[in-house]
Amino acid sequence: MVGLSPEEKIFIVHGVEQDIRNDGRIRLQYRPIEIETGIVPLAMGSARVCTGNTDIIVCIKGSTCKPSDNKSGNNLEFCIDFSAVASPNFEGRWGDQVSEDYTAVLNKLYSSTKLESLCIKPGIICWKLNIDIEVLSFEGNIYDTISFGVKAALANTHLPKINTTDEDKGEQEFQVSDDPSDTWTPDTSTVPCFVTLWKIGEHVVVDPTLNEEQCSSFACVIAFTEDGKIWSTVSVGPGSVQPSTFLNLTSEAKILAEEVNTNLMRIIQKEKAMVRREIIGFLS
Repeated sequence: MVGLSPEEKIFIVHGVEQDIRNDGRIRLQYRPIEIETGIVPLAMGSARVCTGNTDIIVCIKGSTCKPSDNKSGNNLEFCIDFSAVASPNFEGRWGDQVSEDYTAVLNKLYSSTKLESLCIKPGIICWKLNIDIEVLSFEGNIYDTISFGVKAALANTHLPKINTTDEDKGEQEFQVSDDPSDTWTPDTSTVPCFVTLWKIGEHVVVDPTLNEEQCSSFACVIAFTEDGKIWSTVSVGPGSVQPSTFLNLTSEAKILAEEVNTNLMRIIQKEKAMVRREIIGFLS
């Protein structure tokens, strides 16, 4: 990431004040979002999302566990990796530290997300999904892009059906179906989408570029479900705002989140309806 001079920052701030950003967008406008699902055949679910020049791949793999072994109480566990391809700054220990910081924030944002459909037998066994995120290109607004990718990958996830057999010596036995096509997809209606609000000057923008992020004095990620409920909020930048200002920001974000969720589900449904080409090669 290249640092901006004071003059360049002033130019960006003045553009936001006039509601004309460097790329021609208005303050509360996202860049074009592109989603492709099912790109990793060996994963239970996968998606690639591009928001402008920010490009990520999300892969999901699942395993069964006992609720007592799941100390976090969350069925979703995240791991994010910033590829050195995205930026030379992510090489070495610095990249590892950045990955750990973002992973901690993601686990916190999704801590309230409970997918009841992942429960196989209450109190006995359940599914736990490990969600790996690879950042291929980093050009701002990473949290929102990740939330789009996670929801798209979950909608593409196919888990094998597990049948419960009769009790044997006081214990129930669980058997995975032998039919590879005997799968099911988790309900994603409670999986939130993120809207990150960035305060630049006296105004708020969404989906900033890296240069715009450098001009921000405050940033907050708000997780919204499809029905408009706030799941969690996390401050991810320096600075602070008054409580009354934050309430106004939340109201604007809620309206925007409903539009984003609607567009995202439309893209996902369209992607599901597409005919898949046959994958030929060592990845098939």
